[in-house]
Amino acid sequence: MGYGPDPAACIDLVDAACTVNLCGNHDYAVLFDAEGFNPIAKKSVDYHRKVLQPTPENEDSEAVRRWEWLANLEPMHEGKGFEAMHGSPRQPITEYVLPSDPEMDPLKIVDIFSAMSQHIAFVGHTHFPGVLEENNESFLMLSAVASRYRINPGTRAIVNVGSVGQPRDRNPRSCYAIYDGESILYRRVEYDVEKTVGKILSQPDIHPASGLRLRDGR
Repeated sequence: MGYGPDPAACIDLVDAACTVNLCGNHDYAVLFDAEGFNPIAKKSVDYHRKVLQPTPENEDSEAVRRWEWLANLEPMHEGKGFEAMHGSPRQPITEYVLPSDPEMDPLKIVDIFSAMSQHIAFVGHTHFPGVLEENNESFLMLSAVASRYRINPGTRAIVNVGSVGQPRDRNPRSCYAIYDGESILYRRVEYDVEKTVGKILSQPDIHPASGLRLRDGR
């Protein structure tokens, strides 16, 4: 949700495939308001709201179902040894955990780790895959963990799973992560980037930059 041309299809796919679905900042903005969003992001949010929000002219059961699905997204989910949220353990929907934070804002990172209730926290807000270990002064890029991060039972970690729809680590392939309780495996998947770019460019209600950036993974 947030930038692409097919919000209804995305909801249908995720609703059918996933048992747990988390609320991100764009989901929240579609439901309520895109205050503070940059013009590119706000344009997409407004388009998604126009497509998804039931109206007197569009009150069919599918529109209502999708809107209720959005309204019932969880801000945070806890499992055995892990917690997951879009933003951070401190602010589950909106806060960025940036790769530069350990060096530029170490007190922020200390506070975020103090808010964790589990050993591992999964996030995704920056769309940038990698791992931040507690008391480590640097963010471990995906390449630094060789696409697999082995969990150290004595070290808490914040794991950014990347982004399926809009990766931003200069790699245009979709990115997701698999967690087996002992390690986290990152996977990259090729898809038809140009088809998606074309659909975005043909939709005047979405800013062209939302499509063009997909070619470079940014």
